[in-house]
Amino acid sequence: MARKDAIRLRLKKLFTGGQLETLYSDRVKQGVIWCLEQITWEIDVATSGGNTRCRLYIEGHGYKHYLAEQVNPVADRLYWYTKKPYLYPGERLALDIDYAGSSTTAEMIATGYWEKIKAGGGE
Repeated sequence: MARKDAIRLRLKKLFTGGQLETLYSDRVKQGVIWCLEQITWEIDVATSGGNTRCRLYIEGHGYKHYLAEQVNPVADRLYWYTKKPYLYPGERLALDIDYAGSSTTAEMIATGYWEKIKAGGGE
């Protein structure tokens, strides 16, 4: 059985607001995959304006693989995703916040594990 090492991502960013803002994790390095068993996110200022939403996705290889969307997210409410997505080398986790309010702080936490893969695997 392959060795599984723990991942605990803690991402936090202050945005200027009023436009599409994105919070990113680091990219998965070559030779490993990540399995994220739980992802949570929260913003401290409610979105306002036109297309108000948060979208969670995997970014990499020239496209976005959408996982979840919250329409009209509110301040100080914890949102979560627990379907255990895998991220492969070169990919990263991202959270788009559209029409973030001025001085919005976004925080995302993900827990899971990473493991080594054989050469040529995972892409």
